[in-house]
Amino acid sequence: MGIFDAFKKKENDEPASFVLGVEDRFALLNTKDIVVVGYVKGTVRVGAAVYVSNFSDDEEGEILLTTVLGIELEPGKRADEAKDCHVGLKLECAADFPFRCGTMLYSRQASVSDVHDAYVKALGNQMVFHRQIELTQDELDRMSITDGAEMWRLYSWYRCKVLPTATDADRAKDMQKIAKLAEAIVTKMLSVSQIYCVYSKITGEPAMFSETVDQKDGTYMCTPPDIWILTRPYKDVIGATFPAEKYEIREIKNDQSNTISDFFGSIFYMNGACGVRVVNSNTSISAEKIVEKPDFSNLPEINRPVMNPDLERWILLIAELGHPDTPDKELIYKLYFSFMSRELVKAKFLIPMKADNDMPSPDENGKVVIEKDTTIAMATIEGKHGRPAVRMFTDWKRLRQGMKGEGWNGFIQPIEGMIGSFDCAINLTEYDKAGCYIDEEMFRGFH
Repeated sequence: MGIFDAFKKKENDEPASFVLGVEDRFALLNTKDIVVVGYVKGTVRVGAAVYVSNFSDDEEGEILLTTVLGIELEPGKRADEAKDCHVGLKLECAADFPFRCGTMLYSRQASVSDVHDAYVKALGNQMVFHRQIELTQDELDRMSITDGAEMWRLYSWYRCKVLPTATDADRAKDMQKIAKLAEAIVTKMLSVSQIYCVYSKITGEPAMFSETVDQKDGTYMCTPPDIWILTRPYKDVIGATFPAEKYEIREIKNDQSNTISDFFGSIFYMNGACGVRVVNSNTSISAEKIVEKPDFSNLPEINRPVMNPDLERWILLIAELGHPDTPDKELIYKLYFSFMSRELVKAKFLIPMKADNDMPSPDENGKVVIEKDTTIAMATIEGKHGRPAVRMFTDWKRLRQGMKGEGWNGFIQPIEGMIGSFDCAINLTEYDKAGCYIDEEMFRGFH
């Protein structure tokens, strides 16, 4: 062996960097070894140490350290190493690991971005290009929320860019496949230990995301607003794309005091969000597919909780929009304001009140007979132009946020019944921009 051969051997013995996203796996008889198939980026050699991870898991998962026992470039063609190609790798004692499409193999030297790119490539090659997101029930059960969101995003791109022409039958079949994928994502979202939500620092509530669309006929519409949910693997990377001065990422837990289902129900049917974006903007699931709308039709009106989601969504969207200091913002503000003004006229609010005597319970029609000489105090503030303003709230949650201390009850009243005597300060809490102020002139202009 010459001196150059010695140097060559030393170079080849140095660890190489590689990543591989698993597209398929094959069990071997009478052994704990397993063969996985996928595209390797970088150089992998027989004898290399390799980490195995389902990094996209919703919960923190195990990481397996194993060894590459063999490399097959194609059936029957073995090799000592492979570089930038599809391969089959035989892994030592790895048969018990929960492999799925998107499971990652990587060397210690591999970068986080290379691991992520290989993960997306594996899902795209196998589940989108080859399988057209035709998943078995077992695959749906084993996938993570992140897997489902990425497959949905990739398939939407594939259908739009690679196969742009489609018949009505094709589109109907696509909708069925996506609906099945969405159902599996919802099941997992409601059962995981935690998810993460993008919150607005302006409103203190989950941020609303909506697009305004030019109808090309002189009118505009806005898409139903969604909230945005992130998963454990993506919360830091995607969370960092939301400006820190406006947004924060909060954990939503399934525990004894709260559930993720309750969280969604509150945001949909009190805040007025119409759906959820899961990880990316392509994966949008409507509210009624996640949590059924509450039905209070069998309750007397007095027993029905006060909720104004159709109004609250526009109040929150206007707050998040901020001062309309550009032509685009001005257009969006006018659109939001027009929707808000329609709902303000119809809404019934809670007005905080205190009595010096215990208030009797209302009858079945919601009427209360108050004892003679009972003094009732309403919550008012000094309003604009020297006119007092009564405090009003869209629901009990915001009344409790705004009225600190005990003893506050509430009676139900539309603005119409108060505006002749008071201006109306709606949802005045510590998040003052998440409310609105209505005077008589403004209110009369809504009609």
